[in-house]
Amino acid sequence: MGHALIITGGGAPKALEDLHLESYRFIVVADSGIEFAVKHDLFADIWVGDFDSAQIRPERVGEIIHKDHDMKLESDTELALMIGRERGMAAYTLIGGGGYRMDHLLQTYSLFDRYGLPLAWHTTYESLYSVHRKRRFITSAGRTLSFLPASFTGESVVNASDLVWPLKEYRLTTESISLSNRTAADVLDVSVEGDPIFLCFPVADTGA
Repeated sequence: MGHALIITGGGAPKALEDLHLESYRFIVVADSGIEFAVKHDLFADIWVGDFDSAQIRPERVGEIIHKDHDMKLESDTELALMIGRERGMAAYTLIGGGGYRMDHLLQTYSLFDRYGLPLAWHTTYESLYSVHRKRRFITSAGRTLSFLPASFTGESVVNASDLVWPLKEYRLTTESISLSNRTAADVLDVSVEGDPIFLCFPVADTGA
């Protein structure tokens, strides 16, 4: 089924129109992520979870997959990724799951080793974009961004020249995260050797 939109609770963006989402084939919503979906008139093809944190019940929804709380072995976000993979998900964009509880945030980050990186991860506070080898970003000069490993054990060599502080053969690990750089042009080309990385644009800087 191609590209899926995975919407989960806890730290979803406030707006939808600023996300510039790539086209997707289907939507999987995890638990309280349904509130974001309903607010922005997104039809949930599949709604999964134990529904212990969802404050609403949608008037229209596709398939509902309920998981009892006392049987839960994985998070609702992981369940959404599992279901997405079973239904033919080849790539995904993740919305939410980026705030309020550190344990949930770290658990979400740990899922990327098992289910692959999202093309983008949009939260209340930032938008992150994965780079495996090369990726071009159409942006604007003066935007703040950081370069992060996409896994806790990731080791990468990063090149990105169109920055206020250019990165040349920069070794990126959890011990050498590149914080708060700025774009120097309207186009940014990033190349990566080794493990994939995230580019992180703070929401406050993007105007979202």
